[in-house]
Amino acid sequence: MLDIRIDGESVDLLPSTSLTLERFNPLFSFDSVQGSRVYGFDLPATPTNRRLLGYFYQDQVGYQARKFRCEKYFAGQLIEQGYVMIHDVKPSGYSVYFTQNLGEIFGDSQNVPLSQLNLGVDPVSGSPDANHLVDPYAFPTIRNESFYGNQAVAGFNGLMNEWTGGVPNAVARVPMPFLGQVLGQFGVLTGWQFKGQYTLDADLQRLLLYNTYSLDGLTAINANNHLPGLTMPQLLIDLRKLFNLYLEFDVYNRVCTMDFAAQVLTGGQVVDWTDKAQPQHTKAPDLTNRLELSYELDSNDALLKPIPAPLEAYTSSETTVTEGGALLPIRSRVSTLLTDAGTGRAMTAQVGSSPLNKETKNPSTPKLLFWHGLVNGEPTATAVHGNRSLYWHGPNNLFDRGYRQLEQFKADTFTVTKVVYLTPADLARFSFRQKVHISGVNYLVGSMKAQLSSGRQLIPVEVGLLRG
Repeated sequence: MLDIRIDGESVDLLPSTSLTLERFNPLFSFDSVQGSRVYGFDLPATPTNRRLLGYFYQDQVGYQARKFRCEKYFAGQLIEQGYVMIHDVKPSGYSVYFTQNLGEIFGDSQNVPLSQLNLGVDPVSGSPDANHLVDPYAFPTIRNESFYGNQAVAGFNGLMNEWTGGVPNAVARVPMPFLGQVLGQFGVLTGWQFKGQYTLDADLQRLLLYNTYSLDGLTAINANNHLPGLTMPQLLIDLRKLFNLYLEFDVYNRVCTMDFAAQVLTGGQVVDWTDKAQPQHTKAPDLTNRLELSYELDSNDALLKPIPAPLEAYTSSETTVTEGGALLPIRSRVSTLLTDAGTGRAMTAQVGSSPLNKETKNPSTPKLLFWHGLVNGEPTATAVHGNRSLYWHGPNNLFDRGYRQLEQFKADTFTVTKVVYLTPADLARFSFRQKVHISGVNYLVGSMKAQLSSGRQLIPVEVGLLRG
C-alpha cells in the first residue's frame, strides 16, 4: 500500500518500512512558514535504489548535494510531495530524509536581501503619473524638510519628489518601487509566481515601497538602491503580519499563494470526522488569547516621537473571557508614514541618502504607501486608499480588515488533542483550509501527525484541534 517514488519511479522498500508525516497549519504561524517536519527512513541497497540514488555508495562517485524529487503514495492516493536527500549509505542500504525544503525554495536568492539581488536598472521617468500595474516606479511628493539634514541644497523646498507644472525638481528625487512589480521581478529571477486574493486586491495592488535614496544626478534607477534590506522570505512574513495573510507554497509548481487568513477562519468546507475519532482526548485552554499588533517604527523619523495615535500598537482588551491570558505579539518590520492633514501628502522628518549629504547612507526602515496617482495634479501616495489603511487605528485599519476574526477566535477557543483514523483518501484530500466536525463541535486543525505503513488499512493520525 505504501509507495515512495523518486523522480517518478517507485523505490524498493523494506517490509517493515513505516513513515511519519507531520504537518502544521500556516494560519497559526506568524514568524515562519512551516513545511512538513523532516523525518528519515531507510531504503535497501537494491539495484533499483542504487540507480535512482546515483550509485553514491561506489568509491568513485562524488556527492553533489542533490535533492531528489519525491512523492509519497498510500493505497494509490498522493499523500505528500517534497524532496529526499541522502544522509548516509552503508552496504545494507541508504539512510535518507524527506523535506519540503521551504528553507531553500528560492534557491540562491533565499537569503539575499532584496537590496542586493540586482532586480534591474530602469530609465528615469519624466512623467509625474505612473500605472501601478505595469510601471516599476512612481515619484510621489512627500513632505520631508529634514531630507538633506544640515546641508543647504539649492532648489530644495522641503519636499521629496517635488513637481512644478509636470516638471520634476532635480533634488530629493526618490523613485518608489511598486511592490507588485518587485514580486514579479523576483519571480522572473527565481521561477516563482505569486498568486491569490492578496495579489488581486485593487487597493493592495497600489502598494509602493517607500525609501529615501535620492537620484541627485543619476540618469538610471538601480533597484538595489531603493529596495529594503529584507530577504524575500522576510518580506513575505512581514506582509503576512500586516495583512494577516494565509501563505501556502507549492514547491513543485513554484507558486506562492497569498490569501486572507480571515476568510479561512470564517469560511471553508466542514468535514465530519465524528465516526473517525477516538472518544478520549486531551483538552486544554488556549491561554494566549489576546493580540498585540504593532510594527517596528523608524527611530530616525522625528515625527514618530512620541508615537502618533494611528501608529500605536493595537492591544486586545482584557475581558471576563480572556482574563489572565497572555498576549500573542505580532510585530511587522514594515510600517508606513503619517499624512499631513493640511495638504494630504505623506510626511516624515528624516535624513535621506544622497551624495549631497555628509552621510550618504541614512537607513530607513521598510515602509509601504498606497499610490493614488495624480491628485490635483500632484503625484500622491499615502497610508490610506479605498477600503484599506496601513494604520492599526482609524477607519479600515489593519486590525479591522485582517485581525478582528482572529481576535474573536483566540478569545473563546480551546485545544483538543486526539487520534482520528483516516482513510488514504481522507488524508490526501485534507486541507488546513477546512474545518472538521467532531461530536457537535467544529474545529480548525492546527497540526497533524500520521503513521504510514503497509500493514494498515486506516491511518492513525494525532491531530491538534482548536475550536473554531
